[in-house]
Amino acid sequence: MIYLSERAVSLQSELDTVIFDMDGVLVNITESVRPALILSVPTYLREVVGWAAPDKLFTSEIVEMFKNAGGFNDDVELACAIVLNYLVKSRENGEADAETLNLLPPSLTRYATRLQQKGGGLKNAEDICLEHYDWRERDIIVRDYNKTKIRQVFREIFGGSRCNELYGFEPEYYKGPGYIDKDSNLVDKSKMPVRQRVGLLTGRTSTETVVGLSICSLSDEIPAEFRVTQDDGYLKPNPTGLAILASKLDCRKAGIYIGDTRDDYRTVRNLNAKETLPPFLSALVLTGPAGKANRGFFKKTGTDIVAENVDEVLGWINQPTAAESAPLEALRSI
Repeated sequence: MIYLSERAVSLQSELDTVIFDMDGVLVNITESVRPALILSVPTYLREVVGWAAPDKLFTSEIVEMFKNAGGFNDDVELACAIVLNYLVKSRENGEADAETLNLLPPSLTRYATRLQQKGGGLKNAEDICLEHYDWRERDIIVRDYNKTKIRQVFREIFGGSRCNELYGFEPEYYKGPGYIDKDSNLVDKSKMPVRQRVGLLTGRTSTETVVGLSICSLSDEIPAEFRVTQDDGYLKPNPTGLAILASKLDCRKAGIYIGDTRDDYRTVRNLNAKETLPPFLSALVLTGPAGKANRGFFKKTGTDIVAENVDEVLGWINQPTAAESAPLEALRSI
């Protein structure tokens, strides 16, 4: 059942622009991006640093805690934050076995909680991990903290045999199949808006985005000029990418951004705070890796809409009036 705030109901008839996130909204990443992120950390620790580290070093639920802390629209930056935590714990305990380090404090759960208190993001993660060390100790720790290599490892795992096609290099540390081939479609193309202009704001690279849109059969519906990707340099919750799309799509009355994370909501909130464009609604769907477990959390963020999936949001958008919209779970401001 869809949740709608009073603000969403009041703006429904004004919507002339619909902008989508990709991962967890149009494309199911439960078996692709998420396991690639989880595998990238132990692979880096084994293949680059030289540790012992099992593939199942931590869970998707742990990842979701960091996502809910905010500031990790780029999954590689989240991998960096987790790698650094292990490197610091290794320095403190003289241990080079990642599974053993999991048994020692602070836990990844505690780390994520502290990070949420500071506002999330890689910069805050680095501050938390290194705050008690002088420059000499920091230099020792960061010798193995190579963010460029961490990105390379993630891309090798995600791209697999398509690594050169997607990123322009051949795999060095990972030789298995690419997880991008496990992407799957989440959207019913027949429900795409007919009265509104559409665009895409995603944390994927442009080449990854091409693959995702192909899976959804939406390449023609969302042409390149109406896409903002990681390559453009505007990572959420920075609202610049959303503002660029709103302008390109000639948003005049109201828009909506459909995402699946706290950062997607924060992006809309930051855009609305500028008051230089028509108002935007934020819609969060429950088809990300955490699924329906995020329903309560999303409501508490203050988002305008919480829905089971993108098709449910599109069904509401396509209703001619608010009176004909889907049943309300609640009709109040949150």
